[in-house]
Amino acid sequence: MKWENVISAKYTETGVQRFNGNPFIEAMPSLATTKAAFLTGLSHYPPKPTAKTRKANEIVRLMELSTLNDVVFPFPEYQKAALAMATIMRDAYVSRNPLTVIDRQRRHALALNGADGLPFPENWKSSAKGHFIMAVSGMGKTTFANAFLLRYPPVISHDGYNGQHLKCHQIVYMVLRVPHDATLKSLCMQFFENVDSLLQTNYVRQARSLRNIAPMVQLMGQVATAVSLGLLVIDELQNLRNARGGDAHFVLNLFSEIIERLGISLLAIATPAVQPVFEGSVRNARKIASYGETVLKPMKKNDQVWRDFCETYWDYSFVKKKEPLRDDVMDAWHKVSAGNTAFAALAFMLAQRNEIGGREVVDEIAFLRTAATDMAFLQPAISALNSRNPNKLRAFDDLLWSPQYTALRKAMGAVEPAHDRKGRDNPILDEFDDMSNELPKATRRRNGTHATLKKADDIFDGTLPSEDPLARQ
Repeated sequence: MKWENVISAKYTETGVQRFNGNPFIEAMPSLATTKAAFLTGLSHYPPKPTAKTRKANEIVRLMELSTLNDVVFPFPEYQKAALAMATIMRDAYVSRNPLTVIDRQRRHALALNGADGLPFPENWKSSAKGHFIMAVSGMGKTTFANAFLLRYPPVISHDGYNGQHLKCHQIVYMVLRVPHDATLKSLCMQFFENVDSLLQTNYVRQARSLRNIAPMVQLMGQVATAVSLGLLVIDELQNLRNARGGDAHFVLNLFSEIIERLGISLLAIATPAVQPVFEGSVRNARKIASYGETVLKPMKKNDQVWRDFCETYWDYSFVKKKEPLRDDVMDAWHKVSAGNTAFAALAFMLAQRNEIGGREVVDEIAFLRTAATDMAFLQPAISALNSRNPNKLRAFDDLLWSPQYTALRKAMGAVEPAHDRKGRDNPILDEFDDMSNELPKATRRRNGTHATLKKADDIFDGTLPSEDPLARQ
């Protein structure tokens, strides 16, 4: 049976020796051949307005403004993150080649939880890794992840590999968002809903029948193994700060287990508001960032990146009087956005909306007027970013890098690229150099335990592949 999200596997050798003979890796889209291609492949530029478009009536042009939402500008940091994602989603399958005996043993052990006497193989070692993306709100974290994943099919169906029996579905990636209540149950239910949506199964009903969270977590691991999940993307990780009791610690433990025991790579996305959570769990922070981290910074007024960004968006001018982009206009644009991607795009869209049918020009006045009216509610945060004043930034925990987190990054070996350090040893963003050490530490959490399920029949109902993709039905 075929569904909309499922494609049939077509195998292509990657040229990477350790990927050879691995159907899960060879079924993925071909790798780019250069590092630059990872960056250009993420950009998206919808059709630009022409002179004819700018002569259209006001309502047509106002409707066309939504085109700006489709622009994806390839920031230099995206290249590092894209290469990391392409690597970890393939690395996850190196130790999980379904054609190997050890992987079959591992799958059986996870599915039956030792019920048939088959132990988890002692010599199996996960090849999965974690990568962490942190940026202040509006800097394009989720936009990047979505743009990257568009190149990959959600599900691949395998019906045989080079004459060998192989019948299973492979969920290449899945995106989960930490809910606002940050409960482990909500996260698990979101996982089952996604699997059901992709494969037309009914795991949500099965999960709801479980009274306790421990067997639900175990079911999640068993289903993730059965569907050969490669990459788990966890967005809005900072919501863990809202967790009650020990839930934040339990969720982080689950993420570590996903990497270590299930062999599934993980991409975590968060704002700086996640820092207190990580400060209380260094071990889990190390696991989640085992393949490094990417930090997306607000653009500086005099940077070439800011100029390139402005010039790219300026091409999407729908006002009748499109003038050359001047430095004073870019300076005003930066002032009302603080170099924040989302704020800058919003300011340009709203400025045009206000000027279409009026002055029909976007200039310094247009940006300042938009900031004072349509974006007034954002001005406290934008003002804090522009000021670089730690006392003002402290009012917005998703804008501030704490000294404690800076020390943690140092302990984990994280460093800024040489061209960003400017001779400094402190890896904190230079916008926030003069932070004080007053942020509270996270409360230590206790460890949880996982109960077990008695029967494999309680987990697999036949609509998904069994724990063994090589088993002949």
